[in-house]
Amino acid sequence: MTQDRTKPGREASPPGIGRAGNGRQAAIDARERLLAFAFAASDLLVEVDREQRVTFAAGAFQSRLGRPGDAFLGQPVSRIVAAEDHAALETALAHLSARGRLPPMGLRIADAARTPFVLAGLAAGGGERFCLTFGQLPAPLPAATAMVGDQGGLLRIAEPRLREAAEGGAPARLAFVEVEGLAEATVMLGHTAREELLDSIGATIGAAAPGGATGELGGGRWGLVHGGGLDAPALAREIERLARARAPASAALSVAATDISLDVGASDPVQAVRALRLMVSRFAGGGRSALAKALERDGSAGLARFIDGLASEAAQIEGQIGRRRFRLAYQPVVALSDRTVKHFEALIRPLPSPDGAPQDPQSFVTLAEASGLAQSLDLAVLSAATEAIGATSATHVAVNVSAISLSDPAFAEQFLAVLDKVGVGATRLLIEVTETADIENAEAAGALIAELRRRGHAVCLDDFGAGAAGIRHLKSFQVDYVKIDGQYVRGAGKGGRDRALLAQIVQLCRSSGAQVIAEHVETEAEVSMLREFGVEYGQGYLFGRPGHLPGLRG
Repeated sequence: MTQDRTKPGREASPPGIGRAGNGRQAAIDARERLLAFAFAASDLLVEVDREQRVTFAAGAFQSRLGRPGDAFLGQPVSRIVAAEDHAALETALAHLSARGRLPPMGLRIADAARTPFVLAGLAAGGGERFCLTFGQLPAPLPAATAMVGDQGGLLRIAEPRLREAAEGGAPARLAFVEVEGLAEATVMLGHTAREELLDSIGATIGAAAPGGATGELGGGRWGLVHGGGLDAPALAREIERLARARAPASAALSVAATDISLDVGASDPVQAVRALRLMVSRFAGGGRSALAKALERDGSAGLARFIDGLASEAAQIEGQIGRRRFRLAYQPVVALSDRTVKHFEALIRPLPSPDGAPQDPQSFVTLAEASGLAQSLDLAVLSAATEAIGATSATHVAVNVSAISLSDPAFAEQFLAVLDKVGVGATRLLIEVTETADIENAEAAGALIAELRRRGHAVCLDDFGAGAAGIRHLKSFQVDYVKIDGQYVRGAGKGGRDRALLAQIVQLCRSSGAQVIAEHVETEAEVSMLREFGVEYGQGYLFGRPGHLPGLRG
């Protein structure tokens, strides 16, 4: 049956009201016509206020997201969007607020399959509300969106899903896959055959669960973030069949796949995120044997079990921090225009353990944070860095302060007390606020940032774009610099959505009055692209690896 297109939505008209000579009816007809046009290209229609909370929801919410539109009223609009695209959503809404219009962009909604949709929008009511349309793409987003590359890419998918689940959203799970003997087997293959085998294994893992996202962790290990429905034993058998078909017959291969829950139990979600990072890091470095307790198949295994096990390690790392068993390495941040050094960032390097084994810096920091020792570590690093600055003539240094620490009023007193004691020139010490997505006490954080700037210390928001809350913090806190997360630099070099997103992020940062630093810059092509976008400063191996602080005496 052909729809009567001359009367779109007519069945929704209030009874007893005619069309002709009635101004009210004309307004109703106009609204219905607009709705009909909107629904012609969209599945979901959403209106949000300036706080990004849903004030109107219509369309196929029940069939798409399993709940009626009314269930989303008063909720953050991010509940409609897949957690891994929250940062892109924040950027889009910031542009909509500034410009009044959002051109179509691709993202995924928060259904089990992470279905790709097109988002567009217009500002209304003098900029007090925003009308958004979500329409399904006629074809999937490029397959690369499900293959997130490395450990960092996997965590950027897993962390927001963990937070989403902790807030009562969709369940989150993480599967670990290990192919023992793969490295030895692939040595006997040519480069092309080796890469094809690794790509095939990654693709098989990614296809094993609806809406899954796969990260290759190296050493024959992969991680898969998903929402459930994975048959881990069947996946292991399929990967073993695939590997044996392509590897030499003499290869000794063994495949294990374990699926665990990211339920955090009674743990604080912020601390749980740190524990998740540590768990993935340990699996990447040591495989299943490094996570034996967390991967036991007794129903209680998983992230919650792993968190409980960290308690026994807290005393050891607390002692390392107290005895300052670490050194600082300094990496230059340069002006992209002439490559002059702006300042150096102080990066922690833990000393080897008593048995001589090296310690990974990121794992060391993450374990400290997951053990509730972020404040102690930040104060110890500040003391070490200010001592180094005092032993040089004119070097400028940036030190990192965790968002966990920044949110603690008691930490602010201790931090300022250290600055008062050492008396380092204000212009020579910069403060980088890391993990901006985890700032829990915005009032306390804002007070400390304001006091630091009042004293003359420049403040930088680090890891910008890595979490969904970065743009809100950019609006809330007056800062001097914004450092863009390296994922956007790497992704933008390939063009497509990442390049457009990087350009938008840079524009937002510059419009706030902050200067922009890009990290993980490794090629001249990236420098040219960043300068084209208006980025002032860069940090990465192209300009220098972490090392000694120039001019340091002794």
